[in-house]
Amino acid sequence: MALPHPPYTAQPTAALSPVDAEPPPGRVELVPERPTQADAWIPGEWVLRHGRWYWLLGRWVKSPPGAKYSPWVALRTRDGSTFFAPSVWLDASGKTMPPPAPIAFATASGEAVLDAQGDVQATGRAIENAPGAQSPP
Repeated sequence: MALPHPPYTAQPTAALSPVDAEPPPGRVELVPERPTQADAWIPGEWVLRHGRWYWLLGRWVKSPPGAKYSPWVALRTRDGSTFFAPSVWLDASGKTMPPPAPIAFATASGEAVLDAQGDVQATGRAIENAPGAQSPP
């Protein structure tokens, strides 16, 4: 069954910044039941803080009226350079806005994160709030 999501919009190319290392593979998450006041599921995502990747837990939210969500993106160019843009919420006029407060969180596996070669990735712990996020109600 597909989970409901907020209206999506693409990340603008200008949002991409070079990073030294691409994000690790995603963590496995257990999605909790949808709270009655929630209307959208935001999947977990990697956020970069102080040169280290942290897993921002997936969460149920109430989408702000008229807002759109741009999921995080990482890409590698032909020359091997890696670029990253964190997720962002945009208001009805297209301006960046604070993310809505989480209502409920996923549970993420606590297992080590392995890269494609089977090497353990040095990641930070799972977190509940990204920079600029509101605290839960």
